[in-house]
Amino acid sequence: MEVVFLNPGKSDPSDPTGGFWREVGSFMQAAADDLGIDLEIIYAERNHILMGKEAEKVLSREHLPDYLIVVNEKLAAGKIIAYADKKGVKVFNLLMNFYGDQAAELGAPREKYKNWIGGLVPDNRWAGYNLAKKLIEKASEQGIAEEKVKLLPIVGDYVTQATLLRNQGLSYARADFFDAKFLPEIHCLWREDKAFELVTKFLRRDPKVNVIWAANDPMALGAIEGIKKNGLTPGKDVLVGGINWDKPALEAVRDGSITLSVGGHFMTGGWGLVMLYDYHHGYDFAEKDGAMIRKRIFCVIDDRNVRRFLKKFGARDWSKIDFRKFSRAYNNNDLKYDFSMKALLGN
Repeated sequence: MEVVFLNPGKSDPSDPTGGFWREVGSFMQAAADDLGIDLEIIYAERNHILMGKEAEKVLSREHLPDYLIVVNEKLAAGKIIAYADKKGVKVFNLLMNFYGDQAAELGAPREKYKNWIGGLVPDNRWAGYNLAKKLIEKASEQGIAEEKVKLLPIVGDYVTQATLLRNQGLSYARADFFDAKFLPEIHCLWREDKAFELVTKFLRRDPKVNVIWAANDPMALGAIEGIKKNGLTPGKDVLVGGINWDKPALEAVRDGSITLSVGGHFMTGGWGLVMLYDYHHGYDFAEKDGAMIRKRIFCVIDDRNVRRFLKKFGARDWSKIDFRKFSRAYNNNDLKYDFSMKALLGN
């Protein structure tokens, strides 16, 4: 079973946008090794044009893979799905869905493009909403009434689905917690250094900010340095939360400078490989779950569970996971796909 994953992210682990996409790849590799899948990962370096060119190269090979896994980064996956369909290569999409004109053009999996067999997409709205909700609840636990909450949202870019959907979740929280003051968003382009710079400046102008909602963990880490730069204590004077479960952020959760991290979505690729393995061996996920699967996947790590998670996965050694226990082919067709943290950590 041969699979190529077109990873839209950066291959450089020191990139200031963080290591999210490398983590996606490493988790997938652990799943592939466990399931006996031949996995090739090609990084597009956050360049959707390069991603399209790499797809063309893969689909022009004399020996084609069984499956191509794509991410709809900047709407680039549509053309790749169409081309792969012509070449007879089955396609599975991860993490980002299709909307508007692009969705209308593509239709549903297995209809217009028969070889587009499905996808697995986490709920970014849930992540954005619950990041705000949990931060406001944590503020309440520290004696900060809802009407005293002054929340600064740090968002990523202007166009990607992750930004737009997490921001939608934030807007739902704004409606539910209407006594709290939500400040205008500042865009830090997913970068730790940019968040440090802008939060440092913002807190000088408005030192009454006491909650910072960050759309990814690198920006949350930048924010806590900006808080310190202003002589304040993160986790005490200002509560900060991020998204990703990046290792430095979880260590900061353990130490108390970051209040929580919402994450687990970097595991989506590994869970997608489990579903493809089952499909390849005659257990079609679409029969029970539909072709396009939307699962929450995201979970919250805070002071209640961070030590347990780090004890088991602090070294990011995903080979500790028995991916076969999540597979219908290894168990039975009645197995429900449960990709929750509870299932991951076990009893």
